[in-house]
Amino acid sequence: MRVHQQRAYILVNRPYSESSWIVEVFSREHGRIGLMAKGARRFKSKLKGSLMPFQPVLLSWTGKGEVPILTSAEIDQTDYNLVEHELRGDALVCGFYCNELIVNLLHRHDPHAALFDRYHSTIMALSQAKSEDVLPLVLRRFEQVVMKETGYQVNFDYEVDGKTAIINDAYYRYQPSQGFIRVASPQRMTFSGRVIRSLNTDSREGLSNHEVSQGKQLMRDILSQTLGRKQILSRELFYPKNR
Repeated sequence: MRVHQQRAYILVNRPYSESSWIVEVFSREHGRIGLMAKGARRFKSKLKGSLMPFQPVLLSWTGKGEVPILTSAEIDQTDYNLVEHELRGDALVCGFYCNELIVNLLHRHDPHAALFDRYHSTIMALSQAKSEDVLPLVLRRFEQVVMKETGYQVNFDYEVDGKTAIINDAYYRYQPSQGFIRVASPQRMTFSGRVIRSLNTDSREGLSNHEVSQGKQLMRDILSQTLGRKQILSRELFYPKNR
């Protein structure tokens, strides 16, 4: 099977031999796939410059196996403005975090066009962020879309029955695979309705820094339960403390 000029992003490159990479790719039409990039590690390889994370590329490959052979890679010139906006500092760390979520939660060869488009807009937002305050909002929205697209969507507006609205001033605990259960008073590992509902919006208006931190912790808890034994290394090694 030959596939030509597919819109994609590089998620991670893994050394395969002294001269080659296994390239983990997120393609709009084909989902997450692994490609063998023969000779890409060589100093004069034409592929090397195009196989960097966070820049939109057009990829071609051939083969029917689990890891087809990459035949060409070039920067997608239709998104050249995005290429010019490099991810740096905290934004770069956030980008690696998004890549890890995709690698850990998506099955190979399972297309997710809507998630690809969200990833594209997320990388754009991270690359153009003028304030660090924007980064948590970008990540929370991406996390929710990833969970929805992979079948782990959480209802942040209603309790487990799907009918009773979550109240800002009440407190809830999250029950994996079910949803939020109201408790009589604040306890360990419970969250206010205000914090929970904020995760379904694009604004932190009205939230204290403590509540923003709680929202971050809640999403981490939910994702940790979803990931099981899989780990997000960027949290421990690179992930910004204030995200």
